[in-house]
Amino acid sequence: MFTELAPLVRASEKVVVTLTMQGDLMSVVVLPVIKHAADAALTTPLALSATPAELNVGFADAVAGVTAARQSLAEQAEATKSILEAAKSLQSTKATEALANAATPAASDSPDTDDDESKPGGHAGVAASAKAEDGGPSLTGTDLASLL
Repeated sequence: MFTELAPLVRASEKVVVTLTMQGDLMSVVVLPVIKHAADAALTTPLALSATPAELNVGFADAVAGVTAARQSLAEQAEATKSILEAAKSLQSTKATEALANAATPAASDSPDTDDDESKPGGHAGVAASAKAEDGGPSLTGTDLASLL
């Protein structure tokens, strides 16, 4: 019996076993305790009620089955967590690149400027505001479509 409980105890911080008698039936509750479980189902208790003779025959198999299912669930939760962390990292990288691209001036702007364009209220200021107003690309802000 303790050989079957050992993997469950190793995978948990502790395991609480409660035994009670109700007439001729014995109730056994095996409760794995995990403070930061990846999935709440990993802390689900195993509760059995049977005669002591029946528990002698089937308790070890029941614990072994629950331990195997619990291990599979823990592995799936860990794999899901890894996938989510990778996606989060990728989205963070995309957002950083988008912000960096938005912060650099467009390379297609012509380098030769007129005196009127460099003055406040000149043609350059009007062209930039007109470009932003008619839906053209703006030099500030983030292109949200690039984040997807």
